[in-house]
Amino acid sequence: MNKTIINTIHKSKPIIVPILLLSISQFSLAANKEYQAKLNNSLWYISASTPIECRLDHPIPKYGEAYFEVKASKKHKLSFFLLSKQGFPKSRIATLKSVPPKWVPGAQSTKIAKVKFYQQFDGYVTRQKAWRMLNELESGQNPTFYYEDWYNNNQVVSVGLSAINFNQSYNEFNNCVAQLLPYNFEDIAFSILKYDEDGINLTTISKDRLKMIGDYIKYDEEISIVLVSGYNDSYGSSDENQETAELRASSVKQYLADLGLTEDKIIVESHGEKHHVADNRDKLGRIKNRRVVISLTREII
Repeated sequence: MNKTIINTIHKSKPIIVPILLLSISQFSLAANKEYQAKLNNSLWYISASTPIECRLDHPIPKYGEAYFEVKASKKHKLSFFLLSKQGFPKSRIATLKSVPPKWVPGAQSTKIAKVKFYQQFDGYVTRQKAWRMLNELESGQNPTFYYEDWYNNNQVVSVGLSAINFNQSYNEFNNCVAQLLPYNFEDIAFSILKYDEDGINLTTISKDRLKMIGDYIKYDEEISIVLVSGYNDSYGSSDENQETAELRASSVKQYLADLGLTEDKIIVESHGEKHHVADNRDKLGRIKNRRVVISLTREII
């Protein structure tokens, strides 16, 4: 065989093989189901913006919905939820990738993480991985989950978040997060307010505590019961101590009602000299006994 022909065949092999492999890969990807909003229907919007919750939502056509959420706390924890209309009948390991938009030729996907979607639960990503997803979206990338779909004969499907129309709503989301309270429900669910002697005036620290409670509960619609229990020391007559305990508890109820909490949610109890928590014979003990206890109960909606 002519040497020129042999050399031509030799040189062509490294070019032909990758082209064939690329064609097969593209065919396989095209065969998978893909769920992602397009240019004409990509929507991001703020569904919650209060001092106790910030939520950024993104509908995924024909699939369901995705949203990022941060709630009030000492440390702002970001959570991401992927809600399928059909739910996950089996636990699945999903690969989360940052995928470039299709109109950027030659750009490569990068792996973010492996995540587990549990049976009968929504898809869930939290902390650093969730923040990474937001950063990728801000850069114009599309965070995309790949997993085997039980409903589709275990074929690999992709569920992507579209970066189209993302940045304006993301800016609003960040502004909301910056205004979140630095405490949550658990931090104020049980509070003890202290009082000056022989009166209904709260100590300075207790005034600050009551304001914290008020700032939180006026935004939390899940609070179903606020129990306000008044107590007193036994320094003085029993009737006077009972009356003072009632006045203290009632004044707290009025404060909360003025903030907009419906009065049927507030239960007031007055125990007078009963249920001391300290020795009533010394001044420090009596300070501890003069108190109003606020207990909050939530009903998850």
